[in-house]
Amino acid sequence: MSDTAAIRRFAGIVGLGLAMIAALWLMALLSAWITRARLVQDARQELAALREGQPLWQWRLRSPTDLVASRVFGSATVTHGAEALRITSHDGTPFELGLPLESPIDAAHWPRLELRLHSSVAGSLGLSYQAGESGPACVATNVAAIGSGQTRLSVDLSTVTWRTGTGATCSAPGVVAYMLRLRIQVPADTVLDIGEVALASSRPAGLPATIGADTADVRLPSPQGALSLPEGAAPLVRLPAGASAESMVALRDAIRAQRPAALVLPSGMALTGGRYVPPPRWWDGAVCGLYLLWLAALTWRQRPEVARPWVEAIAIAAGPLWLIAGLRWGPHVSIPGVIAFLAAIVFAAASEWRRRPVDWSWLGRSRADWWWPLLPLPVAFVLMLADGHGLIHLDPKHIAAYFGWALLQQWAMLAIVMGRLRLTALPTPVVIIVTAALFGLLHTPNGSLMQLCMLAELWWAWCFVRSPRLIPIAIAHATSALLVESGLTGHLLRSLEVSARFFL
Repeated sequence: MSDTAAIRRFAGIVGLGLAMIAALWLMALLSAWITRARLVQDARQELAALREGQPLWQWRLRSPTDLVASRVFGSATVTHGAEALRITSHDGTPFELGLPLESPIDAAHWPRLELRLHSSVAGSLGLSYQAGESGPACVATNVAAIGSGQTRLSVDLSTVTWRTGTGATCSAPGVVAYMLRLRIQVPADTVLDIGEVALASSRPAGLPATIGADTADVRLPSPQGALSLPEGAAPLVRLPAGASAESMVALRDAIRAQRPAALVLPSGMALTGGRYVPPPRWWDGAVCGLYLLWLAALTWRQRPEVARPWVEAIAIAAGPLWLIAGLRWGPHVSIPGVIAFLAAIVFAAASEWRRRPVDWSWLGRSRADWWWPLLPLPVAFVLMLADGHGLIHLDPKHIAAYFGWALLQQWAMLAIVMGRLRLTALPTPVVIIVTAALFGLLHTPNGSLMQLCMLAELWWAWCFVRSPRLIPIAIAHATSALLVESGLTGHLLRSLEVSARFFL
């Protein structure tokens, strides 16, 4: 090899290394930017609710899925209603409704429990709460009477007598993060409708309409700094400058464990008045419709050869990226986003069935095909030993489902998207980096997970170029991810959640 060729080869390796580092850095920036924007959006909604005297914690009960475990605890039947849950008592004994707690609630500063309900026969309301998983459950019986034909009921939780199961006196609920239940008793065969439950306060918040970029009740000095919060019901807490997405979300959770109504804002960001107004519902439908028309046009114009590999690669990646990176996968899933995701998979499968431009197969043909993709597994094990915890139990159904999910992901990324990119003029190393970067972006905005997935996919893409066998790579992917989920999540890697679910 001549000196000029050696220099070019070295320069190429350095350039690819710099490109990989730049991609990892940009993923961290993207993750932090999305997280800051989400925190500001949530704080804006909360500020508007506080100023308007609206409840911060409200449960709209329409179907059994709106309850803990999707059922009533006791001898009663629950059914779906247009405006309220409909519950029928079987034998007149008390039954309980568990209210889901997605985040801690502050029953000390918002002690008034308000219910919208209707019963044709008189009954009684009781309550129970458990502040934390390890604390005692506190119960209050016969808190209020439910009158025949009554539609509204209000209870001041601070004036109720609470007792444990052994009869010891409990304090009134403060921060509750684990359990809150309604305990209702009505005569047998009575039908009770419950539509809404909310926590309210009789004291106005007294907050300004806008909050400046430098305004704060407390500033956290660093992501590792001690958490000391003022006594106010809704203190304004500034997060450290330069904090990562994981640090910001972890600090938000730690702050709200002490002050559930705290306004949590990134450093140096102002908060304007008024509620955040999301795009109209028809917007997602319109974008999804245009995307489906584009896929249909590409399908109609397909030929035996791939004439526009770039276009096909972008078309297949666009649907999943719109769902995940567009934060449309969360507690309230965007149906057009899911349709776009499924349409991309169907388009990819149809395109691959009509012609397979790059040769690949499912099973490995040699030991090396099976062993080489497993390299990320010991890396994950070392990370778990360095920054993890003891292995937690995973549901066997979840494990089985994840192997199928890993196979679908690797088929789409390696056989389909990378297969099209390899037909372009890009050098193979660049194709590998682009494929790995796209795979990382499909885990937005989970910054650490994006980076880990990109690094792992760099290796699996190289393995696939070397020997295009999908199932060995899918097994390596699923095994590594399940090990990380079981033993590493919680610190360096907050969770394996992506899209809007990352913020739960």
